[in-house]
Amino acid sequence: MEAVIVQAKEALGENDCKKALKLLKLYKSQVDNGSCSDPELYKVFADAYLEDGQLDKAYPCLVKSCELDPQGTKTGTDQFFTLGQVVGGPDGIQLISQGIENVSNEGGDNLNGEQVNKIVGGLLSMIEIWMTDLCMEPEAESQCEELINKALEITERGSPDVLATLGSIRISQQKFNEACEAFSLAWELFEKKKDEISNNLDSESSGANELVELLQPLLSLAKMCIEVGLYEIALKVIGAVRDIDEDNIEGYYLEGFTTYMIAKVGTFQQQNPTVEMKPETIYEFNQHIQEIALNLEDEIVNGLIQDARISLSFAVKIGEASDPNDEVVSEIVAGANSVLQEIGGEVDAKILMKIKKGEPLEDIEANLDDEFESDNDI
Repeated sequence: MEAVIVQAKEALGENDCKKALKLLKLYKSQVDNGSCSDPELYKVFADAYLEDGQLDKAYPCLVKSCELDPQGTKTGTDQFFTLGQVVGGPDGIQLISQGIENVSNEGGDNLNGEQVNKIVGGLLSMIEIWMTDLCMEPEAESQCEELINKALEITERGSPDVLATLGSIRISQQKFNEACEAFSLAWELFEKKKDEISNNLDSESSGANELVELLQPLLSLAKMCIEVGLYEIALKVIGAVRDIDEDNIEGYYLEGFTTYMIAKVGTFQQQNPTVEMKPETIYEFNQHIQEIALNLEDEIVNGLIQDARISLSFAVKIGEASDPNDEVVSEIVAGANSVLQEIGGEVDAKILMKIKKGEPLEDIEANLDDEFESDNDI
């Protein structure tokens, strides 16, 4: 059994979960009926199932692994964090706390970088549970405050993920200026981290994976920046996403939506010149964007709308070429189409191809203007 477990781990290290599951097949019945007492076997089965996207099969293996090795001495600590996130609620908090305790005991007074990252990740996962599953509990806010302060202390305010979470907490508390400050600093640190990874790509084969791992945190940060009107930073964040994944559908959608929001705010300010657009004003404004009719006669607003149409149209085209059963992609495409209906519809595929090829901007803008005027004449 030990030899098979080692071989399965090697296969997972090569990102070949199918091979790992094939190797483990001999012991599947023991895992299914719970007769095996080796936590490592359950752990490697769980890892293989998770890698293969089979969460329903991974779940009982995670549970058994944690039960058989509560201190993580044989199997490590990852399963406590994974299971805690899956379970959520009070049980999830307890599991993640156990994982943090195990890591702390393992590292003692000399935690290494990986151990610190695990503890911080656990603290942020607990905050997420308190802000979602347990948000109605009377102690939710105080728990979030305690946990984020621990994370800030451990990282010495140098983690972009922690600062982004701090900003999210401050939004929920309607402390918008503090949220903006946290998001701005988070972006600075994310940008620095991305540049460092990119500069080391030639010397470290793991660099590409590290860049990909930045995608979701960056996309989340962009959304939160949009929420409080940090549009310039949001576009910079989205630019970083594009550097990592040129055809990221959510990146295109957020780019288009951000530009659309800039046009909406610009129109509103033209109509209400005495209103100061503070973060809290933007947050309230977000609830009423459909009520603001765009002033397409304004050259700046019209230019922004054309840019928004391009980005949103790219998102739709990427979505059309993706798996039709992908619910996330379907939601993004639906969101893009909803905005496009308001601002003139999709850009013609031929124009999108010219943009992709980097043809002269003047010719593209002329084609867009002609297309837009034609749509409005119908």
